[in-house]
Amino acid sequence: MDYSLNKRKMSVGPLSGKQVYVASPVCQKQRITFDKLCERMAEDTTVGEADIAAVFYKFRKVLSQLCSQGYIVDAGPLGTFRPTFSSKAVEKEEDFKPSECISKTQILFTPTANFRQLKNVEFFRVAKQEKAKAKPGGSGGGNDENP
Repeated sequence: MDYSLNKRKMSVGPLSGKQVYVASPVCQKQRITFDKLCERMAEDTTVGEADIAAVFYKFRKVLSQLCSQGYIVDAGPLGTFRPTFSSKAVEKEEDFKPSECISKTQILFTPTANFRQLKNVEFFRVAKQEKAKAKPGGSGGGNDENP
């Protein structure tokens, strides 16, 4: 994994007020596309890319259905998915109307400790990356290169 060293002035702790160097990860600019992910997962298996994509889409559909019913879904070595939402406060119980007071329904993912931890990472120092200016029209694109 690439990293750069950044000079910062510490504001807390024993090094407070001193200039220090802190490493930051330098992520690749392109994302791996869904098609490339399926292609990589199909390598050296008897399962085709279309089958892998179908499993992802079915997983998303079933996960959404189960979380919408209030279930916490254990995805084995990946972690768990659970439903959550935001709620407005009301002074009287009879004033609470779910359609008006509950919003921002979403699924939260909590990876397992083993999945969260990157293993066998090699580090390579690179030059500090300048922040890219936002392109009009949003971000797009994928990366057709193998990482």
